[in-house]
Amino acid sequence: MAVGTWFVWSKLSDTGPTFKGQLIVHTVKRENLQLVVTERGTLEAAQNRDVTCQVKASKGSTIATTIRWVIDDGTHVEQGDELVRLDDSGLQEQLKTQMIVRDKARNEWRQAEATQKITASQSESDLATAKVTKELADLDLNKFKEGDMHQQTADVGGRILMAESDLEQWQDRDVWLDRMVSKGFLTPKQAQSDRYRLQGAELALKKVHEEENVLSKYTFVRTSKELQSKIDEAKRSLERLKTQSVLKEEQTQSDTETKKSVYVQEKARAEEIEDEIRKCVITAPQDGLVVYYVPDQMRFGGGQQSIIAQGEPVREGQKIMRIPNLSQMLVNVRVHEAMRAKVRGDSLLHPTDIRQLLQIGLIRPMAKMINDIGAVALRDKLNTMDQIQIKRGLPAEITIDAFASRAALRGHVKTVDEVPAQMDWTSMDVTVYRTMVSIDGEAEGLKPGMKAAVKIYTETKAENVLIIPTQSVIGNPTSGFFVYVKEGEKKPIKKQIQLGMNNEKMVEVKEGLSEGDEVILNIRDLEVKSDKGPESSQGKGKEKKNGGRPEGAPKNGSGEGKYGG
Repeated sequence: MAVGTWFVWSKLSDTGPTFKGQLIVHTVKRENLQLVVTERGTLEAAQNRDVTCQVKASKGSTIATTIRWVIDDGTHVEQGDELVRLDDSGLQEQLKTQMIVRDKARNEWRQAEATQKITASQSESDLATAKVTKELADLDLNKFKEGDMHQQTADVGGRILMAESDLEQWQDRDVWLDRMVSKGFLTPKQAQSDRYRLQGAELALKKVHEEENVLSKYTFVRTSKELQSKIDEAKRSLERLKTQSVLKEEQTQSDTETKKSVYVQEKARAEEIEDEIRKCVITAPQDGLVVYYVPDQMRFGGGQQSIIAQGEPVREGQKIMRIPNLSQMLVNVRVHEAMRAKVRGDSLLHPTDIRQLLQIGLIRPMAKMINDIGAVALRDKLNTMDQIQIKRGLPAEITIDAFASRAALRGHVKTVDEVPAQMDWTSMDVTVYRTMVSIDGEAEGLKPGMKAAVKIYTETKAENVLIIPTQSVIGNPTSGFFVYVKEGEKKPIKKQIQLGMNNEKMVEVKEGLSEGDEVILNIRDLEVKSDKGPESSQGKGKEKKNGGRPEGAPKNGSGEGKYGG
């Protein structure tokens, strides 16, 4: 850039400009111009550990509990330090009641276990008794068939033989009696008495035969059926006892398992309440700085109000604070939609996609990694990684407002959202995309919430074009853009130009100037006095209102989109 300075003391005609003080000019020349997106943003930590309320809310309510004590915002803490104590008085009362319910369920379970053991023992005794009864019934039947029946049959048979023997004796005597009566040795009455004995012997024999007949046709059959019936009944009784014992054991076992399940459930509920009580004391998950969490909706005037203070209610799952890792910081900026396509973040691939591409040999950058650690080690590494960076985002420079005297920090674009960011009601007509710019390396003193200016160097470039400083341009898109060009000792000439791409400091000139022209930079020192005084003063006022930037000139590097550069 060539800049010259002249002292002009003469006053030109009323229709021309008058200069007071030093005249600063810039010589137009061809140079390369890179599009730079400049935005302001807020510092955030790359890694934040959220501290949330894990206490469950009661049914029918979204409020879990209230804050009894909370650490001050901005306090430095170490891992394990107490951050928040939530009110657990209600949970303590629930725990006392639940402990009683749990102990009662445990006692009922133990009683059910004892009943199950007694039932099993009683069933075992009943089954053993039934088995013995059946075995005795079998023995009685066998005894009758193989012993008693033969014995009774033999006894009747013996008595039949004796009755027949007696009958034969008395029959022989009857013949003898006739001879004795005929000879006169016995009287007829004596013979008749003996004949009565013959009839008794006949009746006795007949009685024994009848007894044999009853024994064989009725007594043996009845006794056999009676004993067999006892055996059958013993069998049925045994089967009934088996079925009953199985049912009783299943019933008592089911009752025991049910009461055990009730006890386990009540015990788990008590443990859950104890766990909820432990959750009422929240400790720091890592070393860092305490930052109270403010939802984005609240920043833009919407959403539920969540105040982090003693006595305030908290909801289940509500983020209370964050513990940022200050070793790696990001700048959260919002890029205008006109620049969204020109800003690129880190390119990442999932390990599964990389494995597939490696198999078909489409990732050449991975070849060096394979050579360095080996294919097997690479596969193991892919298995332990969520994503792999294959291309770095656009470079950037970050200037921290709190450390304006420091040199600009180097960084790069990490991510660019695919959907527009939510804006407040005052900027609803502006579409921007959240862009996270990572600060490379560590920088002392950085804290979340600090303001910063970010310059993102895009890949959009214009080579060998005429460029001039943006401060030399006046005008607006409606009436056009103009510059003052110095031509020797003559008064400066106002020329209309067509703008192209700009990078906040320099702007491309497509038409209206030639290489070597000298444009005036200190337009603020220029007083225009002509017949169109109001127009000139209006242009001057608008230039000052834009902070030195020509009215209508592109802001934040978006001129290329507006003016077709």
